[in-house]
Amino acid sequence: MLAIGMELKRRGYDVAISLAEPYAKLAEAAGLDPYPLMDRQTFDTMLADPSMWTLLGGMRKVIGGVAAELLRPLFDLIESLHRPGRTVLVSHPLDFAARIFRDLDPTTPLVDVHLAPVMLRTPEQPARLTSWRFEPTRHRRTFRLAYWLGDKIILDPLLAGPINRIRKEHGLSPVRRIMHRWWLSPDRVLACYPDWFAPSTVNAIPQLRHVGFPLFDGPRLDGADQPLDLPTDRPIVFTGGSANWHTREFFRAATEVCVKLDRPGLLLGGNENCFPKTLPSHVRPQGYVPLGELLPHCSAIVHHGGIGTTSQALRAGVSQIIRPLAFDQFDNADRVEALGCGVCLHRDRDLAGKLGFVLNDVGMAESTRRIRDRFGGSSAPQLVADEIDAALTGTTAQL
Repeated sequence: MLAIGMELKRRGYDVAISLAEPYAKLAEAAGLDPYPLMDRQTFDTMLADPSMWTLLGGMRKVIGGVAAELLRPLFDLIESLHRPGRTVLVSHPLDFAARIFRDLDPTTPLVDVHLAPVMLRTPEQPARLTSWRFEPTRHRRTFRLAYWLGDKIILDPLLAGPINRIRKEHGLSPVRRIMHRWWLSPDRVLACYPDWFAPSTVNAIPQLRHVGFPLFDGPRLDGADQPLDLPTDRPIVFTGGSANWHTREFFRAATEVCVKLDRPGLLLGGNENCFPKTLPSHVRPQGYVPLGELLPHCSAIVHHGGIGTTSQALRAGVSQIIRPLAFDQFDNADRVEALGCGVCLHRDRDLAGKLGFVLNDVGMAESTRRIRDRFGGSSAPQLVADEIDAALTGTTAQL
């Protein structure tokens, strides 16, 4: 979203972005106007909770907590900043406030930005939502019933109340099955991934466009003018995601594997408590580092399966081992396996064997090179900005 905002700013837009307080400085560095809706203490408390990184616990916290609790403040912010005839709303999939406002004022265009394909319901090739061997949403015969039950039992109880209270206050009728069809913008839905990554979402809905991966590492803050100290020993990278503070046991297992294989390792974590207390000299801890610059100098990456890390590894032509925990990660792992660019790790005790395979498999090396060669052309933030321009002017963007 920062990358899109920077491109819009370059084109002369005033860009307001709602976010959590810890990201406000990044937005300022990007030249955007940040509006923090979650303070640092709330943000840190959320990330410190281990259930955030479990299948059902993470979903409840993000949808029932973040999306529902921030609904009112975000809607009020949109109302306060709205300029009739001059505003376009750019939302992520959990921004239900912008969707309510679009119903309230259909003259204000809404552009949805989907960073991963997992939340689009495509019966021809359903997304993977869990690690379960039998997943009802993955089978044609149970697909519709499974999503109906999920809406009725889990999603609507979390979302329908807060959404419909605001709708009622503004004279709008109530909505049900929030995440079935209603939540998608009737104007434009932008898939920030290429059609070869998720062919099932091609023509999934009429207003959907594929614009490719953002591939953006964010603006540099400290030491912005200093070149990165890039590794020369082609380490194996291990990360659980910059927002995951519960990786110490995973990093301990990773360290043991690096010792066993006699390979250098690089542990990336967003909090000092992520790392084991002692590490051998050839396994190094590090905080945030731009993956776009780092990964071409590495031999493989073991990660959680977030779409940003996944796409940067695909562009770098680096083999991946994905150990999904929650959110979109199971589906991204499934798609990387289908491309022949990595494997899924279900148990950390299998890490050494999986690494031995991805580091030496000739077929996987060829697949990663083939996918790497698909990258190029216009950047996704430029294409998204073209669509936003078109939505505001009522024209059709040319992809």
